[in-house]
Amino acid sequence: MKEYEHSFKVESILPYIEYCKKNGYTEIGIVTQNRVVYENKNSNHIIARITTETIGDKERIIFDCKNVGSKQKDLNISKESIPMELTQETKKIILSMLEVLEFYVAADNLRTRYIFQKKGVTFEIDDYIRPKTQVVAIEGNEETVEKVYSDILSKINNKTK
Repeated sequence: MKEYEHSFKVESILPYIEYCKKNGYTEIGIVTQNRVVYENKNSNHIIARITTETIGDKERIIFDCKNVGSKQKDLNISKESIPMELTQETKKIILSMLEVLEFYVAADNLRTRYIFQKKGVTFEIDDYIRPKTQVVAIEGNEETVEKVYSDILSKINNKTK
């Protein structure tokens, strides 16, 4: 499926959380994620991800793949697979497959993700513990995402690249 997303580093995620709350976005959840990103030895545009999510005392492991097609400043247009939930046993199988397909660990990130949604737009607001940074992503329908992105640029001036 096509992913249309603006993703950018920020000095603070607080204005973006506040923007979502003030503009009628529904808070979907707050999740702790450890995401290990694997790049293909033959093409760094092809990645696989194993994400361990913790919500409260519940943990789940998700596997998905991505083919990053186009990057223009903070706009990414990619193809994403449908995510698959793993068990510890199926995770071992996936890791074996990734090794055979010549994928290697490119990143091992730990973050708290705040998720907000409204009318086909999803905000993924990330407070990274490892590496230490803060990132905001706005994804969804291209036309709607562009309107929200323009609104964000006009209202929040501390955006950095």
